[in-house]
Amino acid sequence: MPEGESDSAIAENFADHFLNNINKIRDALAFFEKITPDHKEVPCFGMFEELTQDEVKKIIIHLQTKSCELDALPTRVLKSF
Repeated sequence: MPEGESDSAIAENFADHFLNNINKIRDALAFFEKITPDHKEVPCFGMFEELTQDEVKKIIIHLQTKSCELDALPTRVLKSF
């Protein structure tokens, strides 16, 4: 700790440092909010091929067993059915 500074002054300096960094990042990102991406026409899904349960199961079994915390159901659990 720096010599002669109180704990509260050190804490304030620490907080100011990170608040300044956050403000710099926000300022840098503000530029990107002004940019509007080009919207491209995306074809609408209108035709689907009907699959049997066995075909769906085969597709699921061949998936890589990867998951993240956003998955409603982990792949390993899905594959176990």
